[in-house]
Amino acid sequence: SGILYTGLVTTALALWIESIAFKRVPATDASIILTTEPLFAAGAAAFTLGETFGISDYVGATMIIGACILAVLIEDKEE
Repeated sequence: SGILYTGLVTTALALWIESIAFKRVPATDASIILTTEPLFAAGAAAFTLGETFGISDYVGATMIIGACILAVLIEDKEE
C-alpha cells in the first residue's frame, strides 16, 4: 500500500499540479525550471542527508546552469 500511495498519490498529484502551473508560464521558463530540478534535488539531499558530491557532479551542475543562462540570453535576443 505504501508503494501504491507513493506512485499514485504523491507522484501523480505532483505532476498534475506541475502541469497546471506550467500552462501559465512561457515554454522557456518551464523548461528552465524543469532543467534545474536535479540541482534542487541535489541541494536538498546535501542539506538533509549530508550527501557529498564528486567532480563529475560539479561539472554536471555547471553545465545545467550554463545551459539555463544560455537559454535566457537567447530568449532575450529574440524579443
